[in-house]
Amino acid sequence: MKALIPRTLLGSLVLAVTLVATGCTTTVTNPVAQPQPDAGGGVQQAETGAAQQPAAGSPQNGLGQRSPDGGYWPASVQLGENPELGPVVLDGQGFTLYRFDRDSSSPSRSNCTEGCLLEWLPVLANEKIKFENLDPAELGAMARSDGSQQVTVGGWPVYRFAEDKVPGQISGQGTDGLWFVVAPDGAKAAAPGGQGS
Repeated sequence: MKALIPRTLLGSLVLAVTLVATGCTTTVTNPVAQPQPDAGGGVQQAETGAAQQPAAGSPQNGLGQRSPDGGYWPASVQLGENPELGPVVLDGQGFTLYRFDRDSSSPSRSNCTEGCLLEWLPVLANEKIKFENLDPAELGAMARSDGSQQVTVGGWPVYRFAEDKVPGQISGQGTDGLWFVVAPDGAKAAAPGGQGS
């Protein structure tokens, strides 16, 4: 069966593929609900009236502006390697990304809402995000209720775990039997050759 790329990319969101000498880079163009600069240094209001979390002083340092749903816009999403799980997907700071078994990959849909979003931060796309060394056919975006576009891998919405404090940490792996490190094809990352720890 042919894999379908989600059609819920909302209007003008397009994935443009650019090959560079060092590898494959995909750039998202014409996003919906991109982050706005914070001129006042305080909490911003989105068009919906919901407050955005300020960049400074939050537990997730370095995430910059946040969406009303608590998502963040990383500079990149890239292929990584975990000694326990093999190939994994990381954000530009090297933090491990996850998928949620209660979400859907076909069609792409997030079921992480309200309190869930305090621990699991949606990874969002904007016009500057780069996807490095990942298969463009596995990448997409889906609309969240706040108007932002969440990155999908293999159709699965991806998240960063708030309790991962250092790059490469996988403390969210297996949480509640529902959260798993995402592999480059959207599957659950697993130890190479079936070796587990």
